[in-house]
Amino acid sequence: MSGISIMILVLIFSGIIAYIGDRIGMKAGKRRISIFGLRPRYSSIIITVLTGILIALLTISILLFVYTNLRQALFNINDVLNRLENLNEKLAERDKELGQMKVEINNKVDELERLTLQRDRLTTELESTEEEYEATKQDLEEAYHEINQLEKNREELGKNIALLEEEKDKLEKQVNELNQQISSLTQDYEDVKELASQYRTGMVYYMGKTIVYQKGDIVYSKVLEAGQSQEKIIEDLNQMLDEANEEAVEKDIKIDENTGRAIRIQYEDISNVAKILFNMEPGQKVIVSLVASFNVPEGDWLSVNFLLNRDFIVFKGNEVIAKKTINASSPTDEIEGELEALLDTINGKAIQKGILPDSQGQVGSIDFSEFYRLLNKIRSLKGEVEVKVIATEDIWREDRLGNNINFKIETPTEGEIEDVNGN
Repeated sequence: MSGISIMILVLIFSGIIAYIGDRIGMKAGKRRISIFGLRPRYSSIIITVLTGILIALLTISILLFVYTNLRQALFNINDVLNRLENLNEKLAERDKELGQMKVEINNKVDELERLTLQRDRLTTELESTEEEYEATKQDLEEAYHEINQLEKNREELGKNIALLEEEKDKLEKQVNELNQQISSLTQDYEDVKELASQYRTGMVYYMGKTIVYQKGDIVYSKVLEAGQSQEKIIEDLNQMLDEANEEAVEKDIKIDENTGRAIRIQYEDISNVAKILFNMEPGQKVIVSLVASFNVPEGDWLSVNFLLNRDFIVFKGNEVIAKKTINASSPTDEIEGELEALLDTINGKAIQKGILPDSQGQVGSIDFSEFYRLLNKIRSLKGEVEVKVIATEDIWREDRLGNNINFKIETPTEGEIEDVNGN
């Protein structure tokens, strides 16, 4: 709101209040109204005074309402005075700083004049230097020519240095590789030396003794059912250990005279195996094997560990395990080699599908006489024949191949099949 608008508003409200006060005073005089028990004349004076007070109050109220700064200044006059005093102090500080700046400006002006004089002196020196420059320009051109020649020589030297650096890096790399090889060979030598010492110690101990069990040999194996109660699993494991001990005591190994046991095993191993079997799916078949922990010479203790393998059917009954085409007209040694290759194929496939091999990596065998009976049967035929190996029953993972397989010889030209049963 502008100042003129405020003045007009104040005049209008003042005139209205004065008019109202005058009318009230006239009516009070005519009616001879007494205020606070005073005479009407004094009462009229009081009304007039109150009217003037109202006009003043209205004027102040309008100004305070419109101008916030005026309201703050009126009611916070002490703060305003303090701020004014602070502003005066800051102004004095600014005046002081301005005076210092003026002094600095005067110093800069003096410095500028000094630099101007110095510039003039340098200009004079530059002019004389230019003359010297012209005099030495020819010398510089000759020097540039020599520098260019030196640069070419330096580049050639740089190339030679780069080649030498490469050779140096290669030699350092070769030295590092040789050092690594030396370190590796030294470590290998120490390892071989330690191993030789161990072998020497072992040879001294085992010399003249027969090894009953080699490390990793399966001492005993049995299929147990998982997921049973802990009591039943512990009972099965103890029964298995008793059965294994009955076989082990027949070997020429050390037997505890007090307990009559030849197998040594940690109780924690039994407990851990029992927990594993208990937590497995109920009804699942597991091949539990006792494996020799170390080489066991005759007269020594037999320490074993547990080995668990899930049991399942590897080959179903009447399943063709392997087959091979053989030329029956070939020499005997070639037919024998083909049959041996077929047996190796059976062994590898059986291991691949899950049958557990023995310490020699075999999953079974056929009788020597049966092998040559099969060989002679093939020799009695002519042309190419197909030899099939068929499972006669379900073969589980813990089974050995032998009586559970059958060899069938098929002659494609005649369409007949010869059965040769394995032992």
